[in-house]
Amino acid sequence: MQADLSLALTTTNHKKMKTKQLLIVGLLLVFFINANAQFKIDAQFRTRGQALHGYKKPISSETDAAFHVGQRTRLNFRYNAEKFSTLISIQDIRTWGDADNVVGTGVLGKSYNNLDIYEAWVNYKFNEISNIRIGRQEMKYDDQRHISWRNWWDSGLAYDAVTFTHNNHETGWRWDLSASYNSRDSFRELTGNDYSGVTDYFGKFNPIQTQSFFYLKKNIKNKMYISFTAIATGYQKEGTKNTIYITGTEGLHFNYNTNTINVGSPNMKVTDGFFAVANAFIQNGSNIQGKKIEANMFTAQFGYRAMEKKLEVSTKMERLSGHDTKNTDADYNNTAHTYNLLYGARHPYYGGFLDWFVVPKSTGNGGLFSLGLSLKYNLTSKDIIWLDYNYISTVENAKSIIKSDDEPIFYYDGNLANTIDLTYIRKVVKNVKWMTGFSYGMPSDGYNKLWGINKGGTNYVFYTMIIFTPKFFDSSKFQKITK
Repeated sequence: MQADLSLALTTTNHKKMKTKQLLIVGLLLVFFINANAQFKIDAQFRTRGQALHGYKKPISSETDAAFHVGQRTRLNFRYNAEKFSTLISIQDIRTWGDADNVVGTGVLGKSYNNLDIYEAWVNYKFNEISNIRIGRQEMKYDDQRHISWRNWWDSGLAYDAVTFTHNNHETGWRWDLSASYNSRDSFRELTGNDYSGVTDYFGKFNPIQTQSFFYLKKNIKNKMYISFTAIATGYQKEGTKNTIYITGTEGLHFNYNTNTINVGSPNMKVTDGFFAVANAFIQNGSNIQGKKIEANMFTAQFGYRAMEKKLEVSTKMERLSGHDTKNTDADYNNTAHTYNLLYGARHPYYGGFLDWFVVPKSTGNGGLFSLGLSLKYNLTSKDIIWLDYNYISTVENAKSIIKSDDEPIFYYDGNLANTIDLTYIRKVVKNVKWMTGFSYGMPSDGYNKLWGINKGGTNYVFYTMIIFTPKFFDSSKFQKITK
């Protein structure tokens, strides 16, 4: 009898709790439905499996392939009203099988937390053409050479910043001003408060402490736009609390399409015809070690779209300045000539999807010159296939990246590698996309030797990735019903 009474009370309490939860959810729904605002919940599930044999650097013949499955899970809460909009994006990044809390009868999970806030910002609209965004936010400008969301990474990349945007579609002018400052341990010393929980200097990996930029863009005759970007990037001096080295990056981006509709607007459409994209940037100020920097970057792509955009053919060129490691002139060596890509996109550029040349060290600081050919074809409305070829060489004399104690330093100036990338994308159903690809690298003998490899192996990467983006809730649908 007592057991039955206890069970009844438990059941009653459970029902009351469930009723309260439903009531709270109901009140929230009523608020969002009746308010002149929109509330959305959506997600992204992205899983990518890879077979890696020579990823990031060439591989020796005796090295086995590595296999990896990574997963990104994001849950997004979006709110949009007349003047305000917000986004909170919760993210979990994991590698399958990386749990370290294990017992003999099963895997219990991790001893550390995978969850993080990927984005968390508030946006305020002053009017139809001006707004300010405050908080952790994705950033993508032009072809993302310097400011990018780095989406190929499972973790992606967001910036803690304040960004003001003025975008007038009628005149074609847009300008953005953004500023950020990432506090370090010196904040605790000065104020007695510790909000960051990190040390002054990050040792081997010294991240950007402050990045501010000005972006100016002009659309011209619905066919092209030109933009100017000036970036001030600060790195903290090793072993200090308040000394910051500033790298200046300034340059122009040029984007031309023979036939374009609604240039620069969210509804921009590109039709058949000739297109061209180019960048010209310089760097000055001080680099991460405090050395004076004089570096430059030039890129260009020329192509043609035909058959109602089904076929796209283009040629491309990339040139990143490097440091001549054989030059013994004192004035020359007191200046850094290696170009810094900052937090810009790497994977789509710089010699193929093997990602061999995404950091200056990967060419022995000799810079990079790449010529490529790209062929893209839409097989159907749901199927896309493209082929990329790249020829990569040094700009200056490169120096041994890895060397043994019993070998002299190796200098090299010439061809580094040839790479081929084959990619296939399939829109399976609504909100589901499948992407798979194969990349093959052919390093030169000189590039193998830069890495200290005497007998090179076969270099390839195969990956397959599924992306599912469900929409869980949209208050605007309920608003339509109630009207």
